[in-house]
Amino acid sequence: MADVRGSLKVTASGEEYTLFVGMSVLAGLQAKHGQDVLERLDAPEGAGAGWMPDLSIVTDLFLGALERYHPDADRWLVDDIIAENGEALTELMQASFPDPEAQAGNVKGRKKAAA
Repeated sequence: MADVRGSLKVTASGEEYTLFVGMSVLAGLQAKHGQDVLERLDAPEGAGAGWMPDLSIVTDLFLGALERYHPDADRWLVDDIIAENGEALTELMQASFPDPEAQAGNVKGRKKAAA
């Protein structure tokens, strides 16, 4: 469940976890994966159903998102969260970068910026 502050609550192995993506997490992702890190999580135009984002970015995103409230989190917890919450990446991105129109109930999801 997401809230307007950009956090997302998920459950794994019967425990609840709060994920939060703030500037610190984004800065860490950019430092490790490059300035285009967020664009690399979006499927390119024409990508087929089998397309997957760079899983090292996904893992680092979840580790960073867990760090604020769960500093002892590790990659195995990330595996459990993703396995038990199939839409966790999409929900985390929507919580972290909410679409103002979606917040108002007009459009669901996050829009890409126009080029």
